[in-house]
Amino acid sequence: MWICVYFIGRGLLIRAWGTGFTVAKSRQLIVGALILSSAATVATYDTYDNGFWEAKGLLTIKDYGELEAMRTQPSDVHVHDVNEFTDDRGWSESGVVPTVAWLDWNIYQPARYIITDFTDANGHQNAATGTNAASNSTTFDGGAGWSDSGTFMITDFTEYFEEGHPEEVKTLTTDLSCEFRSSERKINDISTQTMVTTTLTVTDASGKEVVSFNNCAGATIEMIPGTYGYTYDVVASGALALNDSISTETAFNIASFQPLLIWDENAPAGLAGHTVNLTNSEEMALGGDSFSYIENPTYHQNPKALDAKLTYAMFIPCVTFGALVFVLLRYMARGYEFEMNKCYGCDLCDDACPIRLFNGGDKLNIIYNSWNNEDDGVPMYSCLTCTACTNACPQLVDYDSYVDIRRSLIVGGPQAEIPHTVLQAVLNAEAEEAADEEFIPTEDYPITSNIGYYPGCVDYLDQEMVFSHVNEGTMNLGDTTTAAFTLFEEMETDVAYLGRDFLKCCGHDQKWQGLDEVFEKLKAYNQRKINESGIDTLVSSCAECFRTFARDYELEDVKVMHTTEFLIEQGFDMNLKSEETTVTYHDPCRLGRQMGIYDEPRELINAVEGVEIVEMEHSGEDAMCCGVSSMMSCNENARSLRVTRMEEVRATGADTMLTSCPKCVSHFECLKFEGDEAYEDIEILDVVSFLARQVNEKKAQVAGESPVQEPAKA
Repeated sequence: MWICVYFIGRGLLIRAWGTGFTVAKSRQLIVGALILSSAATVATYDTYDNGFWEAKGLLTIKDYGELEAMRTQPSDVHVHDVNEFTDDRGWSESGVVPTVAWLDWNIYQPARYIITDFTDANGHQNAATGTNAASNSTTFDGGAGWSDSGTFMITDFTEYFEEGHPEEVKTLTTDLSCEFRSSERKINDISTQTMVTTTLTVTDASGKEVVSFNNCAGATIEMIPGTYGYTYDVVASGALALNDSISTETAFNIASFQPLLIWDENAPAGLAGHTVNLTNSEEMALGGDSFSYIENPTYHQNPKALDAKLTYAMFIPCVTFGALVFVLLRYMARGYEFEMNKCYGCDLCDDACPIRLFNGGDKLNIIYNSWNNEDDGVPMYSCLTCTACTNACPQLVDYDSYVDIRRSLIVGGPQAEIPHTVLQAVLNAEAEEAADEEFIPTEDYPITSNIGYYPGCVDYLDQEMVFSHVNEGTMNLGDTTTAAFTLFEEMETDVAYLGRDFLKCCGHDQKWQGLDEVFEKLKAYNQRKINESGIDTLVSSCAECFRTFARDYELEDVKVMHTTEFLIEQGFDMNLKSEETTVTYHDPCRLGRQMGIYDEPRELINAVEGVEIVEMEHSGEDAMCCGVSSMMSCNENARSLRVTRMEEVRATGADTMLTSCPKCVSHFECLKFEGDEAYEDIEILDVVSFLARQVNEKKAQVAGESPVQEPAKA
């Protein structure tokens, strides 16, 4: 109930009323939360006081069976010294704290309404007469073995109470056990334990077997009052049976436990509240029949009630409307303060931060400077938002969310060098309503499938980055889209192309540059068009687009997937083969650490016969960033990070570096365009393009092997 209240209230306050919520209303909400919490506490006090037994103790009770097995019981306790406490209660003279006193201080057998005498303090059991017990023991030599049988009776308490057992006691817990050991542990390095076989069997009055076990496995069962027979057989075999100089001791025991009896208030003062000793004739003559069983005051009370109550205490303030005030404040541009206060300064994020490679600073420098409006030479825009810090943080502090919020508060746009200004200007201009007419309306766009593919801004990246005045090269990032559809067609999967003439830029770069207004406009337009398209699955090969659609958009009825993830889900299996080659895989930050996709690209690579994948020094969660975030700070500092990564590639001996992000491909390719010949022999390729290449080669090979048919003779 509280969880439902939390999420419904959170949705209303944050999305509907959040922006207009005042401090005064927050105070009113807190008062209301206190009243609601108090009312809830009063209404649920009985459940609370029992430690939430019926609710499994709010996850503190793993198994009720464990509590049913609890055998602790109150008993008379002799104290070593008396004091004012025992004086006040009249226990100092005898020096014994009676059984009844302990009932208010501990939890005993919480699964039993009537407390059971598991220590036989009352003396219910008498093996000699077969009353509630049976036992025997012997010693035999060599292979003589032993067999014993007899009967025992589980009493029904009619000897003490006219109505017999209390109504709540239907069965009585009974323990059956046995043991054996030989005078020699081993014969010819073989344990003598393996040469003895035992069987203990109990039958009811009709001869029907109640329980039987071998080799002293033991058993605990519930039995009704009545007369039972038992048989205990011991057989020696092997070398032990042939050696009469070795003796074997064995014993068995059957014990049935009756309710615990204590003297009631009608008994003499010296006995009242103490445990009854049925074997003491003088005590029984003195007390007469002034005794009874104990109705357990701790029945269905959780022994871990304190833990359950602490959990409950955390739920009341955290999931009622009072907690929504706290959530509201976080969403009113102060959430990063809560996030940062989780940090306890272990500096693990410092070691993980890649910007330390080129400016001597780290994430905490960036946070400290921006929070305190200071500058020690590590600007906020040097952060790559690669999530390496959060990945290393034991508190999982979301440092990237802090950077995101702080950048959005800066007036005048990003205070950082934007190397591809034309590209950014074009993409930013798309956000304006005036640009809407340049995009094809939904009703005029050919959408033939419930699965849509979004290519991202790869064509813009090609034009601006490859053919700019700085770079030279033949990079074709648009090949990723062509390659994706090559695979879709080969798998006979119908996918609709949602091109850049239909959807605008996803807004990833604008969001992380701090241009929230631009991002929100792009997001609103794209969300509307995607919902109008009728698709239920959106696929993209761009890690940044995938992450943005999946985490920053509200596409509740649309499943967002990366192409590598989609191919695996569709059962990618094309029997592809390649010439023997070695590749390595670079995990993009957005796809790996931020979306948790590590295995899918590697599964696709491993599906190609002849390809060996080797990992770099930093891979998976520890993978290095490509060095440029959101098209900012593409400079010598970032270049040094790419050089470091390429050196890791070279160290693997791989011919090709594969990745799953066009931005990563373009950034690493920049090293070649800038005239760096050190890495010319290393091919950089998207995983999807790599797979499509194998498909095309397979098709070409099949086409080349197809025989040419001769024309038919007339």
